[in-house]
Amino acid sequence: MFGKNIKAIREAKKIGVNELSRLSGVNASYISALERDEKKNPSVNTLEKLAAALEVSIDEIMKLNSTQSAELSDSEDRNLNVKDDSSLNDTGEFKTAEEAMKFILKQPAIMGYGGFDIKKLSDDEMVQFANELLNQLQLLGLKYKK
Repeated sequence: MFGKNIKAIREAKKIGVNELSRLSGVNASYISALERDEKKNPSVNTLEKLAAALEVSIDEIMKLNSTQSAELSDSEDRNLNVKDDSSLNDTGEFKTAEEAMKFILKQPAIMGYGGFDIKKLSDDEMVQFANELLNQLQLLGLKYKK
């Protein structure tokens, strides 16, 4: 996701990978791997360096292209609000690992920045993670509710 945007911005500015590496201080092979989607979770520090070298904001690097945006919109349209989700029990927590995994995978920011492999989590860890994530989202909602 980030790689395609980095490459498109770099090419639009007529900057080579080695030049971007020199300007940003990020290894050229790492930039190439990002652009080929071999590396998927660059650190915020790396994104900041690349954005500064490309003279764009991190938001521009992270911006979804129209296809990705449409896919997310379709996904959001198919999914009901978490509060109305039948996968939650009376306490507002997930009941099964399958329901927890579906919820986690619906959170693109978590999957993009988590730096973890959801396939390596046990069923109990997955349910626990999804419930913690849900709790954090609820707390953020309360904090920023106006």
